[in-house]
Amino acid sequence: MDIDKLRLSGIKVTTITDTIHVIQGNNRSRSPFSNAILILDKTHALIDPGCGTEITQKIARTIGIDIVITSHSHPDHTAGVHLIQEISNPHVAVPQEHAQSIYSADSLALRFVDKDMVQLWKDYYLPITGFRDFTPTMCFAHGHEFSFGENRFIALHTPGHLEDHYCLFEPDQKIVAGFDIDLSPFGPWYGNPESDIDQFKESIDLVSRLDAEIYITSHSKPVKDAYISKRMDTYTKAFHERDDTILRAMSMNNWSDLEDIVMQSPIYQVDHSRPDRLLIYGETQMVLKHIQGLAEKGRIIHQDGKYRRAY
Repeated sequence: MDIDKLRLSGIKVTTITDTIHVIQGNNRSRSPFSNAILILDKTHALIDPGCGTEITQKIARTIGIDIVITSHSHPDHTAGVHLIQEISNPHVAVPQEHAQSIYSADSLALRFVDKDMVQLWKDYYLPITGFRDFTPTMCFAHGHEFSFGENRFIALHTPGHLEDHYCLFEPDQKIVAGFDIDLSPFGPWYGNPESDIDQFKESIDLVSRLDAEIYITSHSKPVKDAYISKRMDTYTKAFHERDDTILRAMSMNNWSDLEDIVMQSPIYQVDHSRPDRLLIYGETQMVLKHIQGLAEKGRIIHQDGKYRRAY
């Protein structure tokens, strides 16, 4: 079997059903890599080929891929598309939201970071993932059904992590591919300008109401049955916990600016004294979104770019 050939080549595979398999990416699928989903049905599909260039090439050469599907624009999910196009010439399906930028490194950089950091982002992030520009052949939207033979996956628009983030649901076998609603111990990530906490919460709620027995994530092992709701609850609580941590980083009596709060690293819990501009940028984006939400609720007072706790 082709799956056996992949395993013999050193690729780690988790078999979900006879036709659905999860391919573990480099670095145990932690960013800047991800799991890929391989479907060996009448149609051979690879979803989110961000598992690493060598793994992606082995899959394409061993299996032969008819269609590649991308869940959203982050390069740790799309990096291998160009390789598969070179080897197999498959259809490439991308979300209709931001379809004009998902394939272009230059366009992605302008979405994900400020203009003065575009070159830094491209020089640092793209070589690690192996991303190169590729050519989409079709777009999909909320409710689109991908039919592979025995399996069918319905696309669900789930923004928050990014505006173009999608999950996929196989209703007959009760399988959810949650991608970067990843139920990781770190919690939700929303460190790009277009990311949105309220949309993220709504997307989590949508996915949590699906009748799922298996939940596939992009950066950890698949989750089964009762553990899905427990992991989802823990994952969602991170929003509230981060609100509290950010409030504790402020005083009721003294004003703090955004940089003061970020340098305490209330979300990443790292030492920012040795500046990593991209890491600090991501944390700044997330902290700012919490501050804006807390200010709307009257829990933070802000004035001239300064902040303090209201009570």
